[in-house]
Amino acid sequence: METTIRIMGQKIRQLRLDNQLTLGEAAQRAGCTPGFLSQVERGQAVPSITMLYAIARALGVKVTYFFPKMVHDTKVVRANEREVFRFEGSPIAYSLLSTGFPDRKLETLLLQMDPVDGTLPFDEFRSHPGEEFVYVLEGTLRLWISDAVYDLNPGDSIHFKSTVKHRMENPGDSPVMAFCVFTPPVF
Repeated sequence: METTIRIMGQKIRQLRLDNQLTLGEAAQRAGCTPGFLSQVERGQAVPSITMLYAIARALGVKVTYFFPKMVHDTKVVRANEREVFRFEGSPIAYSLLSTGFPDRKLETLLLQMDPVDGTLPFDEFRSHPGEEFVYVLEGTLRLWISDAVYDLNPGDSIHFKSTVKHRMENPGDSPVMAFCVFTPPVF
């Protein structure tokens, strides 16, 4: 994970320089401060997924540009060898279940979300191209899609266009585990 964050920062810095943008110009385009962008470039801060999308747009690339590329046509992902990562400050841990071969159309993840204390929502509203499918394995997942709110319990699933603003949280007191499929691939 630390290597991925460091590489992400280096790629962001290199793209910014290639585009001949100052920290201030790139930060303004992305909607963050120059200080935060500098910390991201140096691997000292991790952007939220929403901010990473904004940085990618500001630099003219897809968000997947910042993640390591896997080029295997077939890959078995063993339970004890999954790549697990978490964005700083997020209670969500992502475990990659799929591989990154050329021209793939979907991303599969196991999502584990820790409970929150209810004082503030921890997940930001976001929208992005594609679709999402979520199947809850454990716990209760609360999902906002536009103005609608859904509480999903074990065995429940939901499928929606991710171009609609959405966010999720764990309103319970134990972790949520969910199987997720995204198109297009994010990581």
